[in-house]
Amino acid sequence: MHNYDHKKLIETITKLDEVPAEPHAFSNWVYAEAHLAFLRENAMADELVVYASSEYSFVHSVVVPNTRLSPIDQDDLMGWSSNPYDSIASYVMGGGRDDVWIERGMSGTGTKTMEDAIQLIFGRTFEGWTGAGRDYFEVHQEYAQLSGIHWRPEKRAYCRFNEHGDLESVVSIITREDKGSNINLASFKWEPLEEYLAASDSSLVRMFDFTLFRKSGFNGWPNEPPQKFYDSDHFFYRQLVVPNNAAYTRGIQIIRSRRSQEAIFTDIKDGWIGKKNKKYAEFIANDWRNGRIAKISTDPSSTTNYFEAEGNSLPFELSPAFFRPEVLLKYKADRDKYTVGEREVTCRAAWYLKGIDVNEAGQVHAYICDLRRLPYEEQLHWLSFNEPPKTSISKRAFIHDFKGEWVTFMDSLQNVLSIIRRWHHDKVTWWTLRDEKLLDRVNTPLTESRDEWAEAFMDLAKLVVEGFETKSLHAKLDTLQIPYGKDDKTIALLEKLLNKGGTSGEVQKLVGLRTVQLLRTKAKGHFGGSEAEQLAQDALMEYETFGNHFQYVCTQVTDDLKTIEQHISGGN
Repeated sequence: MHNYDHKKLIETITKLDEVPAEPHAFSNWVYAEAHLAFLRENAMADELVVYASSEYSFVHSVVVPNTRLSPIDQDDLMGWSSNPYDSIASYVMGGGRDDVWIERGMSGTGTKTMEDAIQLIFGRTFEGWTGAGRDYFEVHQEYAQLSGIHWRPEKRAYCRFNEHGDLESVVSIITREDKGSNINLASFKWEPLEEYLAASDSSLVRMFDFTLFRKSGFNGWPNEPPQKFYDSDHFFYRQLVVPNNAAYTRGIQIIRSRRSQEAIFTDIKDGWIGKKNKKYAEFIANDWRNGRIAKISTDPSSTTNYFEAEGNSLPFELSPAFFRPEVLLKYKADRDKYTVGEREVTCRAAWYLKGIDVNEAGQVHAYICDLRRLPYEEQLHWLSFNEPPKTSISKRAFIHDFKGEWVTFMDSLQNVLSIIRRWHHDKVTWWTLRDEKLLDRVNTPLTESRDEWAEAFMDLAKLVVEGFETKSLHAKLDTLQIPYGKDDKTIALLEKLLNKGGTSGEVQKLVGLRTVQLLRTKAKGHFGGSEAEQLAQDALMEYETFGNHFQYVCTQVTDDLKTIEQHISGGN
């Protein structure tokens, strides 16, 4: 789907090209006053037309070094003639030479000003191809790489992730091949384009041609010179009018950066270090340097570090803020956009919050220096769950973050993941990692949400239980001549392997895996008095929290996996 601004441009250009039926309106229309007004307005918009080709309108733009535009040679520019399908490189031979060489750059433009110009959009035709996609457009690779954009066909745009982790259409394209389209249009977001213009010390030069007439009854142009119009040094055109019949308007528009180079360069550099358009929230945190609980801003000027602490009493930037565990539910609910790891939250390529952990009171905590790197809107999300600390940070965080030592203990879930990662690394034949994302998706539930608890077991089942290869298990059972039913599922097959040669009184059950599978099947129910409700109540009654229950089951799963490995890994 095209971005909204791009779609509005399509609608506007299409409407501009509608031929009025009423004679007086038609006579005014051919003067292209509405078309020219559109160009002036669009030059200040957030979505800029770089190329457009419709029934009566044509716009083509290139980037021109400012040295070529000082002074502006209006007569030279008015001679510019090119389009996106012109080649910027070609093999050349002849001239008394026996070799073949490459000539690069825009040629045959009819103007000296364009000798060093850079074409942003390229029209390509796959000659000989008769299906969809024969004609398409590409963006100059230099611009694509500098702006960090990639083609996404479902968006019909070159996109990147914005600071919120959402796809942002930076260069949007529609062609006449697209359903319902009668226009070719390439539009660029202004901000990255302005950065490119500033860094290359260039301006965008647009050539436009509006040839407006009624096809029936038009007999050609009179043999007379067009009238010249010079609105300014940056907007000028020539126009030939056949009154009440037709007119063509052809000209040049020069679009320069709206801000100073210094301001643009500051934004670019601030973007590299996460300070662009930065705003800061204030969190209740443990100001352990001053022995108090206080509100501390994420503004770098409000905190200090070990190396700059002399002569001030500012809180350390490693002051932890504490949050209700529900702060993470937003991220767990959107697995495509966010990844919640053991001690971090990642939002695609947009932002990364490291150093989080959960203390003994079940509070999530994060350091001020890490919270400040979040977009302001994300800081506000965390602020809405901020609360005073009920106890100190986790033991793991203290050992790793403050003592600088390796943490030598793991919780039950980490033990499960450790075995799974080893199986994946060793490429065992009886188990396969179906989706590597599951290694990061499985998390201990932290809240009283039954949905979070159920999702945790769903992810654990997908990771562990669904990974077993039934064909491999069948082969091992066949080799050992152990009978099994055609409807036996994974866990039943594993238990038959574990109980080979055992007596009826020594039957081993995979209690952990069976519990995971039961909860995966039942815990998503929401009917009062249902089995799902009873399972949730039993978990809370016996283990107090869903998190404690999940960790206990992970302990059982760890034992099951070790037992399975001992019994069937001999033949791998």
